[in-house]
Amino acid sequence: MKNIKRLFFWIILCVLILPTHGLGQQSPQATFDQANELLNSGEYERAITHYQQLEKQKQWSGALFLNLGISYQRLDSLGKAKYYYLKASDFEETASKAQQALSYVNSQFSHQSAVLPKLPWDVATTWLQKNIGASTLLAAAIIVLNIGILLFIARWFIPWIPSYFRMGSFVVIGISLLIMATAFYTQYISDRYREAVMVTEEASIVENPQAETSLVSQAFEGYTFTVDHRRSGRHPNWSYVRMSNGLYGWIPTENILIL
Repeated sequence: MKNIKRLFFWIILCVLILPTHGLGQQSPQATFDQANELLNSGEYERAITHYQQLEKQKQWSGALFLNLGISYQRLDSLGKAKYYYLKASDFEETASKAQQALSYVNSQFSHQSAVLPKLPWDVATTWLQKNIGASTLLAAAIIVLNIGILLFIARWFIPWIPSYFRMGSFVVIGISLLIMATAFYTQYISDRYREAVMVTEEASIVENPQAETSLVSQAFEGYTFTVDHRRSGRHPNWSYVRMSNGLYGWIPTENILIL
């Protein structure tokens, strides 16, 4: 009897507590609306706190990143503004506004970095990552491979099929393997390399991941880098980067935000 009474007590307690707890949680949309009000009223730091709460909850959207960029721009933190505008440019609904904001922010940096043009395969890989994706490429490769196999097998069961179908099946299979290799390479590049933005005023790019070492170059707020995660993973608090001018070196990770 005591156990039954105790069970009823805990059930009633849960019924009373859980709804109250649920009501205390603000919806993501309400948080976003509140952040927008703070942004419009000029309370930029408070607005950023609310926006970043949504970012931590992975409530990602172009509007969220665009408004974060605007907030940091109003605070004159142009490196972080550039970082969030770049993220907003990946969303179709905010791409145009983000690109306009990026053009303005880039013109405001006191130091400009030399930029080497990307190699053709780097351009192609970046396009595939953003517009197609490795998983879609792999799925397409499997479909094409199956078509090639079916063409090859069909020659066994349907004698009147022209003999060049067999050669055609090898071509189709070869194309599927090429697409598959492209998919794996695209995924490898996506996992190993990421773009990053310098968000502090100045930092040194050095030859080795340690404070006392030879200087490679100076980097300034707004500079962009390509981070090599495989090499960086061996040295906590340091990132191995390729600068936009083609130089390689190490930078303390606290100076950059990785896209």
